[in-house]
Amino acid sequence: MPLVLGLVALLASAPLVLALVRANELFFVRVRDGKVRIVRGRVPARLFDDLADVVQKPAVTHADLRAVNEGGRPRLYAEGELSPEHKQRLRNVIGAFTVQQIRTAPRRRST
Repeated sequence: MPLVLGLVALLASAPLVLALVRANELFFVRVRDGKVRIVRGRVPARLFDDLADVVQKPAVTHADLRAVNEGGRPRLYAEGELSPEHKQRLRNVIGAFTVQQIRTAPRRRST
């Protein structure tokens, strides 16, 4: 019985843990075969276009890009098949934007 109660408590707390982890997330973008798709959050049009430019030449086959608010500045966490040059260019792109610019961007559909 205590094991069942423990599992129920764990399952009940999972949404809270997920919400805490995502609390500072600005956006989550997925890249597949050079195409960028917004999964969560808001991305200004210019930032979206710049991200798409970086991952198209040479084409990135698979990557996940997550921007978070750290210390009042946007920070990018990039995973996947990205070269060090891709990662640096992506960091440069996101560094040109403020957290406020990203948070106040209108919702946009991926292309």
